[in-house]
Amino acid sequence: MENLNDNKSWYTMPTIEAKSGKSTHIHIYDEIGVHGVTAKGFLEDLKGLKGKDITVHVNSAGGDVFQGQAIHSALKSYTGKVTVKIEGLAASMATIIALAGDKVEMTANSLFMIHSPMSNVFGSKAVMRKQISALEKVESAMLAVYSNKTKMSDDKINLMMETETWLSADEALELGFVDEVIGAVQVVAKYDVKGFQNKTAEEIVNTLNINNPKEKSMQEDLKTWISGQLTDVKNMITGKTEAVVDEVVPEVVVATESVDELKVQLDSLTKERDDLSQKLSVQKEKSNESKEEMKTQFDVMAQRISKLEATPSVTLAENEPSIVEKKVQQSSWDTMAQNMFN
Repeated sequence: MENLNDNKSWYTMPTIEAKSGKSTHIHIYDEIGVHGVTAKGFLEDLKGLKGKDITVHVNSAGGDVFQGQAIHSALKSYTGKVTVKIEGLAASMATIIALAGDKVEMTANSLFMIHSPMSNVFGSKAVMRKQISALEKVESAMLAVYSNKTKMSDDKINLMMETETWLSADEALELGFVDEVIGAVQVVAKYDVKGFQNKTAEEIVNTLNINNPKEKSMQEDLKTWISGQLTDVKNMITGKTEAVVDEVVPEVVVATESVDELKVQLDSLTKERDDLSQKLSVQKEKSNESKEEMKTQFDVMAQRISKLEATPSVTLAENEPSIVEKKVQQSSWDTMAQNMFN
């Protein structure tokens, strides 16, 4: 089991980059302050940069409100230019850190969430009252950060915080939380969202992946391939070799389905196509056999007709019975009588 007291940082600041004189990139890609390194370590590293331009990459579900507030104050007072890039999720105290930048950019597939600060306190009434007072002060400070950035009224922002408001990149831009929406990036999600009310971990990941360039490209390729297969099957059934321009090919809706689900659909369509192809082949063979049989019968009939046409015709007279003169045999008495009269 991981020891939370280990000196594991929730941010990274490459030493080589810091010494090179170029803009240094700081990555806050985890829950703020959850590990052994506190905001104090972040502030010391920031001080060591001596005013060089920095780019802070944020992909965090938030974290410790007091450490987040301290980091915001340090970035606001930093002498160099601070550019913040939200690359995935900026929620809770991560939004306060993000808004410390001189320029705030947000990728198209990112999410921005604001809510009232929370605390998990165990103790007496006095301890709880003290914590409530601290939370109210932090909430007022957070509201001031949002108001200064967006120029919205305190009442409207307070309502957004109380109801846990989730914003897309375009919505955050429209309300003034960020200055620019940039291209989508591939996001590695690692968040603890048990304290959130209006979004599940699955919904967050689906939003982060919906505009992921690699994921979107793969889905579009699969969509095109499946549509092509459907067209081939349709043409095989109707006996067409080319798709008609005016025909509407059924559109395969990919939406946010996972690649695994698409592959299952693809396998099913491929099997259906192969089965139809086999049935058509069998029918074609039977049709060919029938054609051959009819051709044979036709040839036999043609031969018989040719023989009949080649036989000489017989006239009716030849077929009539001939007249044969019957010779009557004379008796001896007839011969004697004939001689007497002749």
